[in-house]
Amino acid sequence: MTLLSCITGLSLSVIIIFPPLHLLSDVLALQTQMEEERLLDQNSDRALELMTRAIQGAGYQAIDRLHRSTPTRTDKDLLGVQIKKGGSRRGSDAIILTQDIPDELGYDCIGNPFSQDRSVQQKTYQHFYIEPSRHDPASQILVCQSLDRHGRLHHAELLNQVDYLYIDWVTTDAQPTEAKHTQSPTGLIRIVLAVVHKSSKQGVSRPSEQIRFIAQRHTGAHQ
Repeated sequence: MTLLSCITGLSLSVIIIFPPLHLLSDVLALQTQMEEERLLDQNSDRALELMTRAIQGAGYQAIDRLHRSTPTRTDKDLLGVQIKKGGSRRGSDAIILTQDIPDELGYDCIGNPFSQDRSVQQKTYQHFYIEPSRHDPASQILVCQSLDRHGRLHHAELLNQVDYLYIDWVTTDAQPTEAKHTQSPTGLIRIVLAVVHKSSKQGVSRPSEQIRFIAQRHTGAHQ
């Protein structure tokens, strides 16, 4: 076999084998991207569940206490919910939640049980907010801040690749799609959380938005 024959054979082999290999590479890359997107959406759902639980906990305390409070205490003090509009690099909102130490076992957004040690003046504390990622300045993360067993603040990163987080009180006398923002507490909160799905091959970012309505009054609240 001559050198020319070897070169010709190798060239033909590359021509024949390269397209299937290229297609296989694209399929594997797409499969990896879809798996990453699925995990990101699952983490987004988990973060929303944690926020929902925290808001309902603070709301339950508020409903219970409103019936036992003295006239000198304001609704704002009782609600235990403070929405902070804007303030982040991209205008995302934040929410601070406080409540009495629950009689039954409960957990904060980091997974630590509520206790006397993890409180300040008999109040638990949870703070959800957005900050720039330390690993990727172009990206943002959802952070939860709570109290450690010495009553000191500590935080945990709940979600990466966050695009924006909007939190608003909304009216309760309309369909969810028609709910309007209001400055006053209404007992119903709308959260809009968007994450960015990144395609490593095309370099294109695609936002994925989730909307959740959270009623402070939940099953078991005192009437």
